[in-house]
Amino acid sequence: MSTGRRTQQERSAATRAKVLEAAYESLLERGYGGTTVGEVQQRAGVARGTLLHHFPTRGALMGGVVEDIIERRLRVLTGPELEAATAAGSWDDVVDLVWDELQQPPFAAALELWVAARTDADLRQALLPLQERIYATVHRRVTVLAGDDHPRAPMLVQFTIDLLTGSHLAGILRPRAGTSAVVEAWKSAVRELAERDSG
Repeated sequence: MSTGRRTQQERSAATRAKVLEAAYESLLERGYGGTTVGEVQQRAGVARGTLLHHFPTRGALMGGVVEDIIERRLRVLTGPELEAATAAGSWDDVVDLVWDELQQPPFAAALELWVAARTDADLRQALLPLQERIYATVHRRVTVLAGDDHPRAPMLVQFTIDLLTGSHLAGILRPRAGTSAVVEAWKSAVRELAERDSG
């Protein structure tokens, strides 16, 4: 009969998850510069020694946060909604889903890390392989729409990601009029481009 008490390993995993959640929330609210070890410690409600046991340096903490954020984004990008869209073969649905993911908190947190990684070599090295996982996952899943043998599928997927990301970034400081029209126009364009060589 189980006593219901957690093992040391389970307690350690729970503490690590609490620290990463605190770091994620700090990135969203205070940005990369404000996400210090002290700030994360206070948010997580753990002793400094406990935090340093899991993440000895700020770099190690940020490396852990990178992995956590990538997993959060992958959950959005590989969820049941995308499964339904790819099963239905709708480019419109996929454009909507990619656009929606860019509005979610995990992308905002990832953006903080992207900007910081421009001048932080260690963070950049931690971010690059994990970022490639996102691009590879999106490409693999969305390419199902057109079929693996569709000659334009890889390019159309890349166009969709790049165009929507750029449109989103252009409106971060202030929402831009006409952005929704750009998204709708791309749906029409991508359908036409996909159909051009589908026969």
